[in-house]
Amino acid sequence: MKNTLLALMLVSSLFVISCGADATKPTDAYKSQKTEISSGTKEVYGLQINTSASPMDVSTFALPGEKVTEILEVSGDTGVDKAVVATKNPDGGIYQFTTTATTTSTTGSVIYKYTKSAIAPIKEATTTATVAADVSESTATINDTTFSLLFEIVSVTYQGSDITANIKSISGNTITFSDYNQTLNGQITIKYQYMDVYQISEKPTKEGAIETGDIITLTQNDAGKTYVCKDINMNTYYYGIVPANGIIQSASLPGATQNNNYQLWLY
Repeated sequence: MKNTLLALMLVSSLFVISCGADATKPTDAYKSQKTEISSGTKEVYGLQINTSASPMDVSTFALPGEKVTEILEVSGDTGVDKAVVATKNPDGGIYQFTTTATTTSTTGSVIYKYTKSAIAPIKEATTTATVAADVSESTATINDTTFSLLFEIVSVTYQGSDITANIKSISGNTITFSDYNQTLNGQITIKYQYMDVYQISEKPTKEGAIETGDIITLTQNDAGKTYVCKDINMNTYYYGIVPANGIIQSASLPGATQNNNYQLWLY
């Protein structure tokens, strides 16, 4: 009986010590949440393919969150070019490449491998937009603010049919569809995933004030990485891929103002 009582007292003491340690354990204000979600291969077409004299920047076709790891194929009006010369960052991500494939119209394509990651929870939303028929392509403008934080398109439906495969490219809040038969004309429903930037808990990579010309200057080692930028004064978030020169231009920071304070995350 005495041994049993002693054993119970010991377990009770350990429980109190353990709880006390957990309750007083210091924690950082930020915890890294960068998580690789997926990887795969993607084709984007309807692109203006540049010549070797004018390197192509992955920020012109890849979606934020995607780290381009390999260019598999580039097609232009000279045919398919697999002899692509890519420029990579130390982390292995491609940010720029040259190719001998050329095109004089928006008919080129790029097939690339990527890994996809996020630094905040991914949520899903559904919205509608209007798409209008055109000669060979149609566009739809998405007005939902969370679409600017796009992580992935889940599906696009038109009159009960899934037209996700018709997506030609996505730029900002505009989706372009191939529409050679001029059949798309009316309302579409878009289901998409976006990153909830209000729940980022990772410590910012950089903090400062927006520079003259309403730009943010990073380094070329940051090119090709995804950025999330918060304009603290406006409580506005911007999301994109750092271009090859390492400078986030004013066009990518609409509404931002010189000298406004910002926090910026790179991943």
